[in-house]
Amino acid sequence: MDDTTNNYKHKFEDLISMYEVVCDWFDKLGFSYTRNRYGIYKKYLHDFQSMVSNKSFPKDREGLINFKRGFDNAYVEVHEIIRAYNGLKSIDSKEFHDQIKKVASGHEFRANSENDQARDFLFELTTASRFVKAGYRVSLTGICDIVVDLASGGMLFVECKRIKSIKKIGVNVKKANKQIAKRINFARTSKVKGLVAINVTDLLPQTKDLLPDLASAATEIHRGVSNKFTRENIGPLSEGMNKKCFGVMCESAKMHYLSHSSDIQGFTYSRHTDFLPYYEDELFRRLSAQLSNQDIK
Repeated sequence: MDDTTNNYKHKFEDLISMYEVVCDWFDKLGFSYTRNRYGIYKKYLHDFQSMVSNKSFPKDREGLINFKRGFDNAYVEVHEIIRAYNGLKSIDSKEFHDQIKKVASGHEFRANSENDQARDFLFELTTASRFVKAGYRVSLTGICDIVVDLASGGMLFVECKRIKSIKKIGVNVKKANKQIAKRINFARTSKVKGLVAINVTDLLPQTKDLLPDLASAATEIHRGVSNKFTRENIGPLSEGMNKKCFGVMCESAKMHYLSHSSDIQGFTYSRHTDFLPYYEDELFRRLSAQLSNQDIK
């Protein structure tokens, strides 16, 4: 993957505006955002905006810590659903209606439940959005999580796994490879390849105590821990590898607060992706570049 990364700047008000559009979208799909976790996230954004304007943050330490925890979680979740919306808004809602319904019904915080289907489905939707933004047509109602039309007469079958335990990396990757091989055999054509997509946000070490001076520095911190994670888990990430599968796309998201010495006061969100190819392939190399470095604009 090209290590050149663009760092985009958004005013907080712009993020809220983008999120307002997503909330309207939820309502149009029949899922009132005020009745699910996305209504809670919206309140955190507006409460933070009000606190900054009025310079009135919670006075007690426990109240401030609880608000920060909720706000940090909302900030990442809002970015993720904006990404999903940006890709899916151009697709017939019948393609993803059931997935969105499950996404909206999830718990407010990550890891509050061992069975967190809401975020599993959200990962599928944001992965599909990557391909849409890269210019490909996708289907979410095929024989695997995502079917991508490669526009060259071929298809790509993508199996998505959100992994919450280091011990389960190999098990999940092997399962995804088996699913891909089985579905490619069922397709009975040589013009189908596979890709394992995993999200490891919950597995990366915490770096919130590091306060970068620049958004680019925050990105470098994220890239460093992500690259280290991939290097240390090459074995589990290669479980079940086969020639029918290009390899693994390993994604994670992080939030950082900028230091007081930064020219810009605020915080950053980064989504980093490592690619582990199972063999050399020009198409996979090209796809890797196209699926990386995508802003939410």
